[in-house]
Amino acid sequence: MSEIRTNPFTGEMTLYAENRKNRPYEFVHKTQAKNTNNESCPFCGGHETWTTDAVYQDGSDGAWQMRVFPNMFPAVKEDCMECGQEPFYEAAAGRGRHEVLVDTPDHNETIDAFSVERIERVLHVLQDRLNHFRAKEHTQYVQIFKNCGPSAGMSIRHSHWQVIGMPIVPRRAANMAEQMQEDCLFCKMLIYELEQKKRIVSETEHFVALTPYAGRFPYELWLAPKAHQRDFGDMNDQERSDLAQLLWEMLQKVTRLKEDVGYNICVMDGPRNQDFHWHIEILPRIGGFAGFEYATDCFICMVSPERAAAYYRGEEWKE
Repeated sequence: MSEIRTNPFTGEMTLYAENRKNRPYEFVHKTQAKNTNNESCPFCGGHETWTTDAVYQDGSDGAWQMRVFPNMFPAVKEDCMECGQEPFYEAAAGRGRHEVLVDTPDHNETIDAFSVERIERVLHVLQDRLNHFRAKEHTQYVQIFKNCGPSAGMSIRHSHWQVIGMPIVPRRAANMAEQMQEDCLFCKMLIYELEQKKRIVSETEHFVALTPYAGRFPYELWLAPKAHQRDFGDMNDQERSDLAQLLWEMLQKVTRLKEDVGYNICVMDGPRNQDFHWHIEILPRIGGFAGFEYATDCFICMVSPERAAAYYRGEEWKE
């Protein structure tokens, strides 16, 4: 298969070339953690003074399950000074807020080992932080994400999420939002996919999991509310419980793709005061971007969404 597909929401192009997975490869990737215990980990219980002060903690020091605090090395800062301007270019001060949510006191526990109920509690706290960020005057966009494994950009082994409130709207989010105004293209896409069934992986009462038609990553997954819902923070208790169940099921399949697979979980929400159809993108880090991707902004993917959907459904793939 060799086919170029275009993401209808962002304009991004993906070149599907499944024969690429058979090309020779002469290197061995091996990543070894510096620390496999909690002796020097700032995120472990009992080390609360090693981080900034918590803005949320569901138990006393050393006896909590979740803890939220400002990132000690933030990408954006609330007290950021105005930057110098050059007449030929455009720039803006990186004024914003960057927090960390540690979702387990156990140094070696990963989210795929959580119970459904625990994932639901994590989602609830993330909703609360999103709503808090949205109330900030300078916040135009909020990105919630989780890096799982070193290949996915994880710098500290201990399981955690990050929340970044930005003073600008990134291009990808802006492009997606443009397609969701008035007659939402995302809603139309879901109707089409639910009719076709080729890329649908699983459904619950309120949510659907699918492999996107022009995904950038092998085995990429999207989890989306079936009904139009503008904001991740708008989920009610029943919907959050539904999403937790679906997310748990999908993580069991993602983590079985290969040993120690890395992946990102990204909550895609809309710009401030704009309509949107929020969703979660799970991005397995199998393979990697190289010169072609960086030069062209076109992604080469070795696994078609249809083949990936068959894997997630537990079916044998037929060309």
